[in-house]
Amino acid sequence: MSARKMEQKEQSKMLPEEMIVEVFLRLPAKSVGRFRCVSNRWNYLLTQPQFVKTHLNLTKQHPSIEEPIILYTPDSGALYSTHLNNAHHLFDEMTCFATKLNFDDRRFYLTHYLDGSCDGLVLMRNDDLNKLLLINPTTREIKELPSLGYARDPKTSSTTYGLGYDSVSDDYKVVMISMCVDVYSVRNGTWKRVENSPYDHMIGDCEPGVFIDGNIHWIASKASDDSFVIATFDLGKEKFRELPFPSLVDSEIKCTCNYFDDDEEEIEHLAFSRLVTLEGCLCGFPDIFDRCQSPVAWMMKKYGFQESWTKMFLIRVSDSMYRPICLFGKKQVVLVMREETTNEKLTIYNSEDETVKDIVVDGIPGKFVVGGSFIETLVSPHCNNGVV
Repeated sequence: MSARKMEQKEQSKMLPEEMIVEVFLRLPAKSVGRFRCVSNRWNYLLTQPQFVKTHLNLTKQHPSIEEPIILYTPDSGALYSTHLNNAHHLFDEMTCFATKLNFDDRRFYLTHYLDGSCDGLVLMRNDDLNKLLLINPTTREIKELPSLGYARDPKTSSTTYGLGYDSVSDDYKVVMISMCVDVYSVRNGTWKRVENSPYDHMIGDCEPGVFIDGNIHWIASKASDDSFVIATFDLGKEKFRELPFPSLVDSEIKCTCNYFDDDEEEIEHLAFSRLVTLEGCLCGFPDIFDRCQSPVAWMMKKYGFQESWTKMFLIRVSDSMYRPICLFGKKQVVLVMREETTNEKLTIYNSEDETVKDIVVDGIPGKFVVGGSFIETLVSPHCNNGVV
């Protein structure tokens, strides 16, 4: 019997492909990746655009208890990921293991934030700061974005980025804001210049935008009166608008936000000064504790409605800079703590009993910077000319 006939005979004993696909749709992305290596037929089935999209939707409908976290080592320019699900707990600390993410020995650059994260895709820069890279940490795929011939040198100019999904055109887009605003289409593989932002995004550390509900968000200031706003960029319309902060009327929750330390007239009282996404919602948090009356995290439960801003929890930790990374269960939040005398460290804060545990990371050499969290998906950065 020929090899082909033997293969056909074996396949006839298997479950129908429709049932096989249904089973694989409910597996984690890493497991699906392993099964792609079983046979050419399975690889074909599990790389179809519609399978990838359906798997993504199911993953977002049923999120895991925690999201993997990306770590960066400045000395080697390497990336690592760690999971808290498998951490070992011991009294006031927990220990987890970091795994190196191999991308053909490429060196990356990271300050204290990923330049963008959406649906398992992560936006990074190379160590020379002259290339933007779109990666999937789960599948280890990487795409180098074409350079903009007219872009300003990121080494000598302030630039902020954002990454998000445009459901109107079924496309992932990268937004780059410097003196102008440029948008990269992952589907088309091209950049285009759009209308300038009416806001000043070059404040503070020029933090990357946060993607929620088809929009990328930054805390920025109005050019007209220098007041702070939540500036949003609609990826479908490719237009800017703004979202309201929580109302501070009859509230004691105020954060003194002053990005211009040498000018006391620029001080403004805000509910928060940093943005993140938690549980698919836009969240705000204060940054420096000794300048805030009450360190409260806020969540916009219903997108676009000021009255839906809700106090999440009161974070009582030491007087150091912090930022939330992701939730761990319903009552705990993973924080990055950064003090002037120490490197960054991961901690986990329990809002129910107001306790803090240090997270010790093994398997990573030297000091590291915490980039952020991501979800494990099969979305490819090479999604040209087809269903994303």
